[in-house]
Amino acid sequence: MDVALKPLSNKEEPEKDVWNAKELIERKITKLPTLVDPIFPKCGSIALAGGSDLGKSTFLRQFALSVAIGDSSFLGWDLKTQHQRAIYVSTEDDKDQITISLKTFNEHRNLKSEKFEGVDFVFAIENLVTTLRNRITINKIDVLIIDAFLDVFPGVMNDGGQVRRFITEYDQLAKEFGFLVIFNHHAGKRTQMFAPSKDNLLGSQSFEARMRLVIEMRPDFVDDNKLHLCIVKGNYLSPEYKKESFVIEANENRYFSNTGEREVFEHLRESVKEKQDLKKLCWDLKEEGKTVREIEVDLRSQGYKISKSTVNRYLKEREE
Repeated sequence: MDVALKPLSNKEEPEKDVWNAKELIERKITKLPTLVDPIFPKCGSIALAGGSDLGKSTFLRQFALSVAIGDSSFLGWDLKTQHQRAIYVSTEDDKDQITISLKTFNEHRNLKSEKFEGVDFVFAIENLVTTLRNRITINKIDVLIIDAFLDVFPGVMNDGGQVRRFITEYDQLAKEFGFLVIFNHHAGKRTQMFAPSKDNLLGSQSFEARMRLVIEMRPDFVDDNKLHLCIVKGNYLSPEYKKESFVIEANENRYFSNTGEREVFEHLRESVKEKQDLKKLCWDLKEEGKTVREIEVDLRSQGYKISKSTVNRYLKEREE
């Protein structure tokens, strides 16, 4: 549904380009303004990174919808929206796939369609910055989500200069209009052998350097419905946020909630030797005639962290 665009209020003045130090110190803010308190800053660029097929897009769509619906919290943290509007640039899913995703989301929330008017989905990326500026000039937003970064970035990922210039264009747009940009990005291959880290992101270090916050998403080794949000960069956050993951869980509609559980980063790495040992155990138990479910129960009773889908994947690898 196309949403009628409304002009900005005359009371909303553009951000100044130059500030005097006296003006800055006299401002009344005493802490960093946030969109999700205290995790997401109100303005600037941040990144969510991880392997493929984890649920990063589903997670980000849920956040965009929470912003537009007017939720007061997200995953238990205070959500401080100003405009209750979001723009979602989708390069991997088309309008049919997004339609199904929205209907699935609403099976959990059961809202009238009018409640979704605050989110615009953009599918064409040609002249993207111009398209975004035109819409944001008329209707200000709280968040812009770019899903996915590599599809929008036209340069060479390992060229730090190109990466910095590209991100700066979006970062400046965000600062001009006072919104947050979230880039959906990929972690490098085989990085699950290492603990969560900002160094696991794909490509140039310049990408991570330009982000105010970086969250690496990791799968849970035991429960397929759980994911780990690992804050691997956030200079304004105290160390307690950056040593352990925040465990989120999806229901049957892929709607995420915060379990309240935490896990130390080191426990989220996948050892090559442990992986090979587990594969062999799975194969041996299968030869004994046990089912996938029985193998999972057997291994977990021995203290191994493994899910049914992982057992099934290991068995299929041997068949191939």
